Amino acid sequence: MRASQRAIAPDLLRAALRAGLCALALGSAGCSTSAGLQKDGTYILERSEESLDCHRLANSIWGRLQVLKSLPDKAKAERAAVAPTAFEAVGRMFGSASKVLPSLKEYDRERAHVRSLHRILMDKGCPPLDIERELAATDAAIAEHR
Repeated sequence: MRASQRAIAPDLLRAALRAGLCALALGSAGCSTSAGLQKDGTYILERSEESLDCHRLANSIWGRLQVLKSLPDKAKAERAAVAPTAFEAVGRMFGSASKVLPSLKEYDRERAHVRSLHRILMDKGCPPLDIERELAATDAAIAEHR
């Protein structure tokens, strides 16, 4: 090995080691995922939500269930309104409204959020809520707009 090659090799090794340590730090700190709806349909809660007590978790769930119950009417109004873009108009014609109607996106996000809050509620040993019963009618109503 020449002298110039020996000088480069440690620099490359240090850079690779530094990059690996940074990736490890990001992964272990949870920085690689952000709170909110994920591409797989799950919802990652904020740390502040995870630390809520039983009463506050239940209140948050009930509040979000009320929001969910209002969304079928909102979806109906959005579908009846003129599409603001050509993309939305074409999407509505070919049945992919869930990708373009804001209320349907909001419904998916809020529903996943309720499920994540309920999971934390159960993990903490809080009294359970029957969210499936609460969601059943709303799920059926929103399905008409998909």
